[in-house]
Amino acid sequence: MKIIDILEEDKILMNHHFISKKRLFETMAQLLADQDDDYLKIYHSMVNREKLGNTSLGNGVALPHGKCLPNDEIKACIIQMSQPADYEAIDGIPVNIVLGIAFPQEVSKRHLELMKETAGLFRQHRLYKNIIHAESKENLLEEIMVGFQLCNSWS
Repeated sequence: MKIIDILEEDKILMNHHFISKKRLFETMAQLLADQDDDYLKIYHSMVNREKLGNTSLGNGVALPHGKCLPNDEIKACIIQMSQPADYEAIDGIPVNIVLGIAFPQEVSKRHLELMKETAGLFRQHRLYKNIIHAESKENLLEEIMVGFQLCNSWS
């Protein structure tokens, strides 16, 4: 399973105005939740994970995530910021792209592989530049697919 397999167009938010991490996590939980119960679980799992350490990948990308879903399902959303946001990243670079992932409570080896591959994919500077300049959800998904194909052609 790859991140491109689980990203859906209705889980993409373009030109989002950053207010705070708390509000960002609320927005991600709203995007990912199917029910009110899911919303709180997703929100709290992301907040609790962030308390363990900053989820910035560096170079303007953050990957907040949490273990909260009751079954083997994985949900993902992507938020393109309207302006670079102070995410308190370890490299000090403001964040433009946030990819949120909700994992099952019981994480398997394939979940860890998905996280590792996704982090590697979103560290590509070319992909990052193309995503921040994407003008539509369709264009953003296309850029991720191109980045994924490039990543796989190198290995």
